[in-house]
Amino acid sequence: MEATLSQSAPTVVPSGDGGAAPRAFRLKHFFWWCLPALIVGITLRVGLLAAIPEAYFGSDSSSYFEATEKLWKHGHHFVLKAKRRWVYPILCLPLPALPWSTAKSVAFLQHLMGLGIIVGVGWIVAHITRYRAVWTPLATMLMAMNLDLLRDEHEIIGDSVFLAAIVATVALAMPLGILRQRRRLFWFLVMAAVVVAIKPHGRGIWVGCVLAAMFITRNPWRWKVEAWLAVVLGLAVILTSGEKRQAKWLLLNSTLPFVNVDAPKWSKYRLALKPMVLKARHDYEMGQYAWTQRDYKKPLGDGNPATIDPVWAELAARKDETEYLQVCSDLAMEALLSHPFGFVKLTVTKIGIAFAEIDSISRFSPAEFWRSQAEGIQDLWVKYPHELQLYYRLDKPQFDLLVEERKTRPNAVLPLMEFLHGIQTREPLIWLRENLNSDGIYWLTPGCLAVLAAIGLGFCLRPSRWAATSVIWLPPILLMITVFAVGDCKTQYVLPVRWAWVAVIMAGLDGVAVLALSKLTKTQTESAAVPDETKSLS
Repeated sequence: MEATLSQSAPTVVPSGDGGAAPRAFRLKHFFWWCLPALIVGITLRVGLLAAIPEAYFGSDSSSYFEATEKLWKHGHHFVLKAKRRWVYPILCLPLPALPWSTAKSVAFLQHLMGLGIIVGVGWIVAHITRYRAVWTPLATMLMAMNLDLLRDEHEIIGDSVFLAAIVATVALAMPLGILRQRRRLFWFLVMAAVVVAIKPHGRGIWVGCVLAAMFITRNPWRWKVEAWLAVVLGLAVILTSGEKRQAKWLLLNSTLPFVNVDAPKWSKYRLALKPMVLKARHDYEMGQYAWTQRDYKKPLGDGNPATIDPVWAELAARKDETEYLQVCSDLAMEALLSHPFGFVKLTVTKIGIAFAEIDSISRFSPAEFWRSQAEGIQDLWVKYPHELQLYYRLDKPQFDLLVEERKTRPNAVLPLMEFLHGIQTREPLIWLRENLNSDGIYWLTPGCLAVLAAIGLGFCLRPSRWAATSVIWLPPILLMITVFAVGDCKTQYVLPVRWAWVAVIMAGLDGVAVLALSKLTKTQTESAAVPDETKSLS
């Protein structure tokens, strides 16, 4: 029983050709492989911090920082709301005690963590490839060039911490096969629970990690008590975080084109939704609902009679949301079960759009950053002045002076950022391309990275590899399915898993290289043997 999870369990790295590749490498070699990417990453982050020392306070930031403000202003009278439980708001609690403002502390600490993410991805790639001296520098450089990662690090939101936790979790499973060790399995499962404790939509990551651990260890019934306690911890986090209202409302939004408007149950609400359903159905038939879905979301949930039928608006606006949630759930599940293939097609399309969209880099310009920041929190200075005073350690007049001074600062690395942004909008660094014709019809075409990711996934799914590599590809697939089945196409939902597809690409390239070189070596050996045979016959 103990052998399966012993400290001496074998750790074999399957190579591209299905054979075993040596997993050992020296840390000093690994450091040199990561060094070029770290130089780029440090340059970008130091330049950005010099120009804009404070992290952006965005539309979601208040929900993360609210508990900190309540603690420091009102003592023990604070609550961690279900939507943002658990980890990120707790990490924010001690930040006002630091010598610098929370705005500066968040930016610095999250950028430091971003460098750790680069190294973590390199660590994973180095363990899943044979020619790691080639693929590790390439993978880490792609991460260092990722300006979306840099932007998330410069805002007080949980996305960058979420990404770091995912990378750390998978890194704990390296070298491949080490989860058969009892202690490593325990910490891997604990970290998987931490992932879902940072963002509730990390449930897909947690499920994927638990399943991958089962595949790798082969017999989960032989896990020790502490491993199952870690699984229970993850389940407890899932059950105590996230908003039920949001999930059911968003699922209805995702199934809106498939809603039956003529069924007898909840007939008055179906009738109220009929104009919107027919319009959504037309968008779906034209192949456009994945792009227009976000336009229907707010009217479905806001309860505003100016944007939707008054009957539905009255239902959505009730303080007691029991009936509203039941109606949303019933209509959505009925629509999903009656059109499963259409729902799957819509989900896959939304994933593709999220990979195709490329965000602007305007926020890296100090003038644009502070213009957007001042406008974005103007109302918050009236509603929640204490929260912003705690965040910036400034009152409103002092903040206005800060904005004017910061706007004039140059960003020395902005030309480098513009160059990196430019090359990431062209082949070969495109995942998918979003096209638009003169009739306003959108469609997607695959880019080079998507093709390479498909090849890499093919190598990972080979019989000799799929179980060992499942920890890399299964969690991101489940995250994308669970998030985009419910939500609309937001780029931020794929940012935590893009790195995994970079790793899959490297595994595929490594597999192709191994196969090509083995064929070449075999051919050369056979060619060399022919003259020897001829000579012996003569």
